[in-house]
Amino acid sequence: RYLDLFTHFISLYNSVMKVAFIASTLYTVYVLRFKKPFCSTYEPDKDNFNYFKYLFPLAGLLALFIHTSWKPFFLLWSFSLWLEAFAILPQLYLLQRMGEIENITSRYIVTLGLYRLFYIFHW
Repeated sequence: RYLDLFTHFISLYNSVMKVAFIASTLYTVYVLRFKKPFCSTYEPDKDNFNYFKYLFPLAGLLALFIHTSWKPFFLLWSFSLWLEAFAILPQLYLLQRMGEIENITSRYIVTLGLYRLFYIFHW
């Protein structure tokens, strides 16, 4: 969704916020993968959702059918929106397999779902 960062200048605020969002996302991934105690809580045996079989084809098909233009930039932008909308499915699958949900995790999932619901209404 941030492919236009280097091709279209909208405003300084917009560019700074996009760079800040990319940096904070990369930092979050780094912390969750490599910093203790967060990286030690990952359980790869329970995380076996097949992204390539379910999420990517679904987001790709929806991007081909529901988009604003046939230009590659707009198709990739639409793909990223659909992929973000379905990104909650692996989390729900993992929570269903674990059987119990912590209170803060359930609140996070509900808040994330509401965010994506309102984003779709805004889109």
